[in-house]
Amino acid sequence: MMAGSKARYGMIEASRGCPHRCIFCSQWKLWQGTWRHKSVKRIADEIEFCYRNYGSKLLWLTDDNFGLGERMSALCDELIKRGFSDDITCFMQARCDDVVRNQSLLPKMSRAGINWLLMGVESHSKSILESFNKGTKPEDAKTAVRLLKENGIFSQATCIVGDRKDSTESIADLREFVKDLDPDIAIFMILTPFPGTDLFEEARQKGWIQDWNWANYDMVHAIMPTETLSRQQVHEELYGCYRSFYRSWRRRLSGIFSKNKIKRRAYRYMARQNVLRQLKSLIRA
Repeated sequence: MMAGSKARYGMIEASRGCPHRCIFCSQWKLWQGTWRHKSVKRIADEIEFCYRNYGSKLLWLTDDNFGLGERMSALCDELIKRGFSDDITCFMQARCDDVVRNQSLLPKMSRAGINWLLMGVESHSKSILESFNKGTKPEDAKTAVRLLKENGIFSQATCIVGDRKDSTESIADLREFVKDLDPDIAIFMILTPFPGTDLFEEARQKGWIQDWNWANYDMVHAIMPTETLSRQQVHEELYGCYRSFYRSWRRRLSGIFSKNKIKRRAYRYMARQNVLRQLKSLIRA
């Protein structure tokens, strides 16, 4: 969808693990707190193999945290040197503070075809970010989104609702923060205590978990209430976040006619599929 209806894609695992310790993340627990990576040449070889042998023009770097330092710079040089970077789109996850620290690298990333970044914004609240052990600040998100747009890189922001301290008022503040942030796409998710995470252990010990059906651990169904919101109210707040961000006709039209091809395809797809209506039916199911 994001690369075109007939575009082929490939998935590249460039590293495993993450050096950070977010309480809701199961991946650093799975890899026992270690980070292992492939060489830059091997990553570029795998990308080129998918491109030349299978026609893959969307390459998904599945790393939990690739990082945007010297290793990324070397990968960009390698991809540009091989002569096909203008014909690919690379999608990857990145931290907001990493984007800010490495802003001088963004023009090279865009030239190398690494032009779609998903960033874990998570929250507008400094205290909530601290409770998540995220290690970022709300200001990092604002700066990062601006920098990505200036360099023609598609910005996808993920945000979390349903923290134990969340209320109708705090989630309303999050909605306003994200509208002001203005990423190309915003994804809202419900805080979910995945087994094995620090969050799960705390929630289990304190009796917060009210749903033990693992099929509902999808970040759309509320597993826990907050101190002031029931699980059903958390569901409604999630839909309210999506409705608040995407209901603007100005946002929709600017997306449909955007000069950024990824954004243009995304908004045209959402318009055809009536994504908000589908989401509403899923949340209330």
